[in-house]
Amino acid sequence: MIKMENVHKYFDQQHVLKGIDLSIKKGEVVAILGPSGSGKSTLLRCINFLEHPTSGIIEINGESVDVEAASKADILSLRTSTGMVFQQYNLFKNLTVLQNVMIGLTNVKHINTKDAKKRSVEILEKVGLKERLDFYPVQLSGGQQQRVGIARALALNPEVFLLDEPTSSLDPEMVDEVLAVIKDVASEGNTMLIVTHELNFAREISDRVIFMEDGVIIEEGTSKEIFSNPRVERTKRFLSKVL
Repeated sequence: MIKMENVHKYFDQQHVLKGIDLSIKKGEVVAILGPSGSGKSTLLRCINFLEHPTSGIIEINGESVDVEAASKADILSLRTSTGMVFQQYNLFKNLTVLQNVMIGLTNVKHINTKDAKKRSVEILEKVGLKERLDFYPVQLSGGQQQRVGIARALALNPEVFLLDEPTSSLDPEMVDEVLAVIKDVASEGNTMLIVTHELNFAREISDRVIFMEDGVIIEEGTSKEIFSNPRVERTKRFLSKVL
């Protein structure tokens, strides 16, 4: 489903990703853990070229791209295979909830307005926002805005969902409502790659856990293996401090 082979990312002289090798199966939910600055979000953003990797190979659903030779068409194809949920929601403030979800369907998928509206309403009902279709982002709570972001990703029916700290900008009382929606999405067999500091959530939802530090993957395993019996001392120290 997803493969990254020897992926590097530099920001000027800063070496942020140092030869990432990663494979994710269809329907697998993978959590990426690690301290701040370890390269977790950069890894996620390199998959769909929100950050252009410096070198390496990225493959989604059989379509492989050498990032150094990637064309605009290659990048667009990878992006349309993914649905991204951001830390800061990234909603269009001048569009209603319904319009925020529809815009990807009409502008990216080129679906006609009638069908795009129908699908968007169905998805918004699924995430509990059917009564907020005509609201603008400023009229919503943080949890509601993030649910719009999840709905926008769901509407595109992507091959893989990429979630970058989806609860980090939320007040504590709003976290559970967003995590509940993410659990529902995962339970439907969707492929998901989640960067999160919500460790209990990661333990519950993930099939596999990756631990990163300093731009490299230093340990990976099943959720049970990583949380119950990590092999690497650095992983043990991180979990013991955070849990």
